[in-house]
Amino acid sequence: MRREYRLFLALIITTVCVVLLLERYTLNFEDHKRKYVSQLDPAQSKGNSGAHNMSDEDQWRQQWISKPVEELWDSLQKGKSQSLLKKHLTEATYKKLKDKKTTLGGTLAQCISSGALHEGSKVGIYACDPAAYSDPDWKELFNLIIQDYHTGNAAGTVKHPQPSFGTDAEIDSLGDLDPTGQFVVSTRVRVARSHAGMPFPPAAKKEDFEKMEKLGCEGLSTLTGELAGTYYPLRGMDKATQNKMIEDHFLFRADDSVLGDAGGYSCWDTGRGIFHNKDKTFLTWLNEEDHFRFISMQKGGNLGQIYKRLVSAIKHMETKMKFAKMDGLGYLTFCPTNLGTTLRASVHVRVPMLSKDPKVLKDICAKYNLQPRGVHGEHSDSKGGIYDISNRQRLGLTEFQAVTAMKNGVLEIIKEEAKLTWMPKPMPELWERISKSDSQSLMKKFLTPEVYAKLKDKKTSLNGTLAHCINSGCLHLGSKVGIYACDPDAYTTFEDVFNPVIKAYHKVDSINHPVPTFGTEAEMKALENIDPENKMVLSTRIRVARSHKKYPFPPACTSEDFENMEADSVAALSTLTGELAGNYYPLRTMDAKTMEQMIQDHFLFRNDDDVLGDAGGYKYWDIGRGIFHNKDKTFLTWVNEEDHLRLISMQKGGDLGTVYRRLVKAINELEKKLTFAKRDGYGYLTFCPSNLGTTLRASVHMAIPHVSKQPNFKEFCEKYSIQPRGIHGEHSESEGGVFDLSNKRRLGLTEYAAVREMLDGVLAIKKWEEELAAKK
Repeated sequence: MRREYRLFLALIITTVCVVLLLERYTLNFEDHKRKYVSQLDPAQSKGNSGAHNMSDEDQWRQQWISKPVEELWDSLQKGKSQSLLKKHLTEATYKKLKDKKTTLGGTLAQCISSGALHEGSKVGIYACDPAAYSDPDWKELFNLIIQDYHTGNAAGTVKHPQPSFGTDAEIDSLGDLDPTGQFVVSTRVRVARSHAGMPFPPAAKKEDFEKMEKLGCEGLSTLTGELAGTYYPLRGMDKATQNKMIEDHFLFRADDSVLGDAGGYSCWDTGRGIFHNKDKTFLTWLNEEDHFRFISMQKGGNLGQIYKRLVSAIKHMETKMKFAKMDGLGYLTFCPTNLGTTLRASVHVRVPMLSKDPKVLKDICAKYNLQPRGVHGEHSDSKGGIYDISNRQRLGLTEFQAVTAMKNGVLEIIKEEAKLTWMPKPMPELWERISKSDSQSLMKKFLTPEVYAKLKDKKTSLNGTLAHCINSGCLHLGSKVGIYACDPDAYTTFEDVFNPVIKAYHKVDSINHPVPTFGTEAEMKALENIDPENKMVLSTRIRVARSHKKYPFPPACTSEDFENMEADSVAALSTLTGELAGNYYPLRTMDAKTMEQMIQDHFLFRNDDDVLGDAGGYKYWDIGRGIFHNKDKTFLTWVNEEDHLRLISMQKGGDLGTVYRRLVKAINELEKKLTFAKRDGYGYLTFCPSNLGTTLRASVHMAIPHVSKQPNFKEFCEKYSIQPRGIHGEHSESEGGVFDLSNKRRLGLTEYAAVREMLDGVLAIKKWEEELAAKK
C-alpha cells in the first residue's frame, strides 16, 4: 500500500509540474505572439496592448494602459503635429511632469496619449482627472492650453464666472425660435458634469466606473414628473433595446480612435448606460466621455421649454451629488475644450436657400460666435440644407448668456432664410383679399364664410394648411380654379371646399372615379396609328402624373422632402430595363452642355409661371428636381416639376398604340417600387385638382390648317371632348396651322377610355381636314 501511495503521490506531483510548465509556455507564447503581431501591424498595438483582432468596441473592454511616456514624447517631437499640446508642452515641463502623478493618481502619459498618437489633433490633451486642472505644475500646462483654445491667446486671463442659469422670467423669455415650424427641425441643449474626486476615463479602474454608475443611477432614480425615466446599461443590453436606441439616435459607441487612444473607452462597456424619460425629451449618458452628459431636446424650436427642463434636472441632481468645478474654470470635464459652462445649445435649422451661398451663413455665425456644421457632427455635410448651429463659446460667460447667444444668432439666420423661402401669406390676409374681390374662381365661389370658418385652423396629417392651398388663387384673382392641394390628405381635410370645386371643374354630379384600368393587351394593340402616311401628325405624347403617398405636395414640402422624393424616385427609375432604361439629370448640378441639349429637346422645365410659383410649386427650387430619359428619348420622367412625377411617353409620328404601351409598361414597373397617392372615387391624387382621376393627357401635334379656320372648330372639338391649343402650351398660339390636340376629360373614366376618346376625336378631326383639303 505504501508503495502504491508513493507512486500515486509522484504522479500527482509530475502532473502539477507539467501543468505549470504548460501555463508558463502559453504565457510566453502569447507574449511573443503579441510582439510579433505588433511588428506585422503596429496599428493593432496602439493604446491598450491587449487589443488585437477585435471589433471597435471589443478592443477597449480591458483596462486601458497608455504607452510609456518617453515613447509618447518621442512620437510627439518627431511628428508633424500642430496641436496646442505640442506648442505648450516644452521639454522643461515634460521633464517636470513625466514621473509625477496628480493627487488622484493620474499621469502625463494618460493626458498626452491621444495627441501624441494622432498628429491631426488640434488640442491634443485630455485631463486624466479633475486634479490635473488644479495640482501645481499640472495646472500651468493646462492653463496655457485652455486660454489658447478658448481665447486665442495663451497669455489670456479669462476667468469663468459663477454658474448662472437665468431667472425664471429670463428662461421663459427664450420662447419658441420658430413658431411657424418652417425652419427649426429640432432643438437640443446639453451639459457635461463630472463627479468630484473621481478620475476621468484614462485613470479610472473598473471599480471606479461601477461606482460612478451606481451613484448616477441613484441620483437619476429620484427624478420625478416629466424627468422620471428608466436606465438602460450598455452591458447586457438586449438586441431589441439596442436597435431602438440606434433608431432614436441615443446609442453612443466606442468608435472614435482619437477618444479611444485618450483612454476614453477604458473598461468598455462597464459603467456605461443611457437614461431617458418617457417622452424621450430628457436623456442622460453615463460615462460616454464625461461622467455625465445631461441632454434636453425635442422637435421644433421651443428653446425656453427645452432649457427649462434641463435646468430643472441639473438643479435636482446637484442636490444628490457633488460635481467637479473650480473657480475661474467652471465645471471640469475630460476634454478642456468643454470647460466652463460645458453647455452646447444647438438647433437643426433648415436653410437650403442660404446654404447656396454659405458665406452669408458663415458671416452670421461669426457675428454671434456660433458654430455651423452638418447634422451628423463636426466635418459632416448638410443634408437637405439642414445645419446644426450651436454656441461656440463655453468659457467666460454664464449658461444663460451662452443660450441667449445661440438664440439671437439663429433668429437672424431664420430671418435671412425667410426672405428667400416661399411661404403662404397669413390666412387672415388671404381671406381679406379674396372675400372682398370680384374673382370668378371656383375657389372663391365655394369658399364661403361658413366653410372658411370651419377650415381656417385645420391642418392635414402632413401639416398642410388652407393657406397653402389658396395662396395662389388669392393673389391671382383671374385664376379659374384658384386652389391647389397642399398634400394628398388635403382632399380629405379640406373636402368642404375641394369637393364642390372638383365637381364644377370636371363637370360631374358626383365624385365617382372608376378603378384604374389601362386596357387589355388586345385593347392596347387595337390603338391604331393615327397617321400611317406621316402627313399630318408630327408627334404623339401621353403623360400621367403621380404623387408619392408619404410626401406633401410642393407648398408643404421641406427641403428634405424634396431630396428624399428625388432619391426614392431615382432609385425606382434606375431599375427600369430594356427600352425604358435611361439616366437621371438633376437640375441642381446640371452642366451647361446638358442644359443646352435639354432645351433643344424641349425637355427642360422652368420656374417661370407666376401662378404656379405663388402656389408654392417652385419652393426650394431647384432642390430635388431633375429629368430622367431613356436612350431614344421616347420615355421621360420629370421629378418634382409640379407633381412629384410626370411620366411621359412620346415619339415622332402618330403611332399612338406604341406610345401608350410604353407608358403603361413604365407605370406598372414603377408601381412595384413606389406607393402612389390615390383615393377611392378620386383616382390618382395630384397637386392641382384639375388633373385628378386618370391624370392622363394624351395629345398629338397635328397640322390642321383648314379645319382650324372653320368657325365651328372649337364646337367640333368640344363634341369629342378634345382640347385644342397652341403647341407651346395652354393660351399659346398655333404655328403654321399645327395644333396640340388632347383629351379634355381626366375624371370619371378609365385610362384606356381617355386614350380611346382622344383617338376617336382626333380621327374625326383628321377626316374633316382631309375632306376640306380635297375640296381645295
